[in-house]
Formats: sequence, structure tokens, C-alpha cells
Amino acid sequence: MPLLPAPLTFRNGVPYSETYADVYHSQAGAVAQCRAVFLTGNGLPERWRGRESFQILETGFGLGLNFLTTWHECRRLGSTAPRLHFISLEHAPLSSADLTLALSGYPELAQESRHLLSAWPPLTQGIHRLHFDAGRVTLYLVLGDMADLLPQLTLAADAVYLDGFSPRTNPIPWSEPVLRQVARLCRHGATLATWCVAGHLRRTLEHHGFHTTRAPGFGTKRERLSACYDRIPEDAWCKIVQRLEQPALQFTLEPPPQRHALVIGAGLAGCLVSAALGERGWHIELCESRNEPAQEASGNPAGILRPFPSLDDNRAARLARAGFLTTLHWLANLKGKTEVLPHGLNGVLRIAQDAPEAAHLFALSRAPGSVEALLHWLPRAEAERLGHCAAPWGALFYPTAGWLDPGQFCRAALAQTPHLSTHWGQPVTLQPGPAGWEARTLCGALLAQAPIAILAGGAHPLPLSNAPLWPRQRLRGQITQIERSPVPMGTPVLCGSGYVIPDAPGGPCLGATYDRSADIAPRSADRAENLQRLTALGWDDGPEHSVVQERVAFRSVSRDRLPIIGPVPGAKGLFALTALGSRGLVWAPLGADLLCAWLEGDPLPLEKDLVQAVAPARYR
Repeated sequence: MPLLPAPLTFRNGVPYSETYADVYHSQAGAVAQCRAVFLTGNGLPERWRGRESFQILETGFGLGLNFLTTWHECRRLGSTAPRLHFISLEHAPLSSADLTLALSGYPELAQESRHLLSAWPPLTQGIHRLHFDAGRVTLYLVLGDMADLLPQLTLAADAVYLDGFSPRTNPIPWSEPVLRQVARLCRHGATLATWCVAGHLRRTLEHHGFHTTRAPGFGTKRERLSACYDRIPEDAWCKIVQRLEQPALQFTLEPPPQRHALVIGAGLAGCLVSAALGERGWHIELCESRNEPAQEASGNPAGILRPFPSLDDNRAARLARAGFLTTLHWLANLKGKTEVLPHGLNGVLRIAQDAPEAAHLFALSRAPGSVEALLHWLPRAEAERLGHCAAPWGALFYPTAGWLDPGQFCRAALAQTPHLSTHWGQPVTLQPGPAGWEARTLCGALLAQAPIAILAGGAHPLPLSNAPLWPRQRLRGQITQIERSPVPMGTPVLCGSGYVIPDAPGGPCLGATYDRSADIAPRSADRAENLQRLTALGWDDGPEHSVVQERVAFRSVSRDRLPIIGPVPGAKGLFALTALGSRGLVWAPLGADLLCAWLEGDPLPLEKDLVQAVAPARYR
């Protein structure tokens, strides 16, 4: 089902929901209500002191006022505040325009509101991570049906804000299945607070392991409810978690005591996971067989960055959408830290080749998960005007997509990575050792060791004597660069049977071929195939298009075309970030963030079914 924004109305000056016939907060004031009910009810901010990280789960985002108030209180603590992870679910979020109007009435939260509004995501289902205060505060905005999405989350909440409209008109947030999942997502000793004191709520919370306590209420409420998740003894609770949960939660509860990792491979995957972990204080040993980063497929002069929708919004489409938005965040984060990061987000036009494909692309623009901010259909005249090309059947336009220089992306990420030790020109083998994992040279000399190792070697064979039998293919691709662009600067990337990146560094980039050959030298037939893409767009492929560079690289592609990301079964401390295929710019930042969250004990940025879809364990 598509995600429908909630209409915003007001009653007596207070935001009001016509759908649930209830106000968004007490007439006595939203900020005061949050402080009295949720902060005080969870013992905050006192419980933050001395904590490095703190996770809060909220069952109704609404206007975001509980998040904004909590963030405001966190800011008041300054450097003594923990890293805050705020996970909030919302079935009917407000549009950006309505949220701007609603938040204008809370001047005490103006600074936080401005940052939230500037980061407000396209309203698509799933987990949207919004980062603030240089990553010290992260909002996990979980959009969609609460009953469906709560079982998909992986986190260990230290506190719960049980919020929502009245149980009479909106019973789902107060239902037994939801409260059971809330308990599942709590760390032992977690607290819970809510303004609701209904008898069925207290009994259900008690049944699922909470001790409940009534306290003086706020506004017109005589009482509020506080609870602690400690009825089950901690040792028994740990055994239950170990028996019932996926391995993901084990790392969430007990991250590695040493922040030290070996990363094998310095393409997009290896460089970005090094940067993600390095930013969190990890010491990284980066091993690469070539003499500098991004020398394989990540060394192409430009690559395309766009989502890959499907008619049914399947797992691959959801992963690609999450990856696309994650890469945009990485670019925004690096923008103020580096002067050299060539990219152009002028859009991508996927041009229909015939009437059936036009019908398919038009249907994609109306499919679940497709919103106009991410993609929309353009008829022939608009497509041809925007792309300066022939598009007789129209095109699908991705307005915030574009191209990126992957090699410079790698270098910019490594330049911002503290605690980095690089080992260039060193092919290695990986084996278990007393310290966890050892990287040894081909002569057997110990090069580096760490408790955690990450396989990020792209199309290279896995450097293990007993390597897992993942069904990967090594596929060849050849790109061609020409001297002169046939279209003006700033023209969107054009895709059809292949692609043309008009603004690529060094000249327009045409590509890419796809075959199983092992030939490392450029081939004239592949050049002709790439130049033919100009003819398909209505441009002459004559001799004036002189070729200035051709490049061959190899991609690692899994059998199901999804990346391989996560812990390697049966090998403690070994993780993988590989098989990115031709979508490294989409998969690599997302994979880096996923592994970093896994190893840091943060909430995972993907739903469980997506984590399982990319996990190495799917090939057991």
C-alpha cells in the first residue's frame, strides 16, 4: 500500500487529527508534556550521564515534538551527552509543508525544527536515518504500518515513549501484538513511560515483563504510567534472547570490546567501511593488493547513482532505495570536508526503447515506493527537451539522481578516516589467530591482526584457505570515453540499453558492456557497442567522437544480484561486504553503515527481511 501523508488541521490552536478525532498533544503544551511524561517518566536526562550511547523507541512520531524536545535536552548536556539513537514509528507522516506549518508554533524548538525540516525524507515506507549534530544524534524514522514494521526492527531500547492517539480511536499502538514487540526490543532494565493508564495496558505490560507504576499526571490527566522491563531475571532474559533472536541482536547487546578491524580490499566497499568505522573511533588496518585505492571497478571515471524501483516494491527495490538515500547522506556529509569530490546530481533519464517498455516505466512511476521526489514520468517532449536526445516513447526521470566519481569518493572517505593504517601493494591471505584474524603476506609473514576482519575484495577470490562457496560471478565490463560532449553541460545522465554520462571527468563516459570474458584488454567490438549508444539517442556516431580512453574492469555479482553483507557463518568476527555488481555506489555506503551499526551495537538501519536478504547466511 502507498504511504499517505496525514492531513493537518487545528482545533483551538492545537494540531488535530481528523482521522483519529484527537489532538496531537495536550492543550497544556507539547514540550511541557514531553518533559513531564516521557523524560521524567524515563528518568531522563539523569540516566544519560556516564552513558556512551542511548537508544529510545517511540511508538508514534506525530509532529516530532517528543524527538525535538529530547534532542533539545540532550544538547543542553553538551559533550557529556551520550550518542542518541531515537527510533520512532509513524503510519501517517505529515508532508514537509504541513510539518513546517505545525512546527512553527514551537519557537523554543526552532533550531532543532529547522534541522529536522531540512532533512525531512521522501515519504516512502521503511527506515529513514536522519543524522544531526555531526552524527551525535540519529533519528530512525520508521514509516509504515506499526504492526508490520516493529517485528522488522533490530535494536536494544534503553527507554520507550509509548505514545499515540487515544486507544478508543487508534487501538493498534496499545494492542497486545505491538506491546509484545516493544518488550522484545527492550534491553533488560529498560524503562517505559506513557500518559495512558488504561487497565488493559498495565496488565499487558506486566504480562510481557514490565513492572508498572502510576505517577501524577499532566494537564487534564490525573495519572501517567512508568514501567521497568525487569520482571524476568537478567540471566534468564539473556538465554531467551540467545535462543529466539537472530545474531544481529547479539552484537547490538554486546559490541566487541576492542575497536580494531582488518579490512581486505580498498575499493568502494573497503574504503567506505573503513571510513564508517574510523569515524566511530575504530583503528583500521586496510590491506590492498594494488598500490593505491580504487584500482579495480571502483576506478572508473564515473558511475551512476539512482534507485532501482520495481512494480511490487520488492526487496531489491527497497534495498536500492535505502542505498540511494544513504549515498546522498554520505555526499552531504563529505561536501563540507573535501574540495575534490566530482559528482553531478542533475538527474537521470531512463529512456524507453519501445511502447512496451514505456508502459512498464510509466507503471513504475505509479508503483508502491515511488514518490515524485524520487522519480516521475516524462512524456516525449519534456524528456527530449531535458535530455537533448531522441525519446519518442518518453522517459522515467530521477530528479535527485546523477553520477559520481567512485575513485574520488574512495579517496575523500579515506582522507577523513582517523586511526587508519594502510598496507598497499600487499596481496594477503586471511586466517584465524590468537588475536582474532591475521592478514599474512603470500610469503607467510604477519602483516596485521585484529579481532574483526571484513572481506571487501570485490571480484578477487576470497583470501581464505577454507573460503565459503558463495555463488558469485566475475563479470567483465568495458567503458569508453569520448573527447567532446554532444549535449550541453548539466544534461542528466541518460540510460537505456546502456548509459551516457555527459559530464564525466575526462570526457563523456559511455558504457558499460557486460560479459563473462576474462580478457583484460579493451576490445574494438565493445567500443563499437558503446558508441552505438550515441546513435540510439539520436546522436551521430561518426569520427568526430574521438575516443580518449577505454577501461576494462570486473564486477563481482551474486546469483540473486543482491550484495553479500554481514557476518560470515561459522567464522567468529569475520564479516563480508562484497558482490556489489555494477551498483557499488548504491550498495557500498549502505553496507558500510550496516556493518558499522552491527559492530557498534547501534540499531540496524534496515528491516530484518532486508538484512537477511543480503546476509552471507542465505547461502548456507
